[in-house]
Amino acid sequence: MTTIITGGADPNEMPFSIAVSTGANPRTVQISGATAFPLVHKHPHDEDELRVPAGLYDQTVRALHNLRIALDAADAAVTDIVKVVIYNTRMDQQDEVNRAYVEFFGDHRPARTHVGVNALVGTGLLIEIDATAVVGDGPLETRDLF
Repeated sequence: MTTIITGGADPNEMPFSIAVSTGANPRTVQISGATAFPLVHKHPHDEDELRVPAGLYDQTVRALHNLRIALDAADAAVTDIVKVVIYNTRMDQQDEVNRAYVEFFGDHRPARTHVGVNALVGTGLLIEIDATAVVGDGPLETRDLF
């Protein structure tokens, strides 16, 4: 297993890895939940550093940007993502999530779970997104099951 750290973070500051990569070819990359917080931030927390936008769309854009940072660090691409899990505190606004999601993924459509939750770990956070990518398994194939 390879631990992937970005932004010069001290791996001892957080009790988890931003992402881990396993295998050779294909290689699986598991990305921890990304939020609108900076992917790597100070501990103890700095309130100024952890200010997030109020809106769900803007927080979703930031969380997806953080996924891209982790993918880049793992030498993976958005199109390598095969599964996404979204934790959303505002399910009544899921169209805002979908708008940012389509802008990020374009025509790529990984499997997805979208779960409504009561709260997330940080003050003001509305959304958290984790992902699994598989790198080096060949081109995406689409099959019609119906």
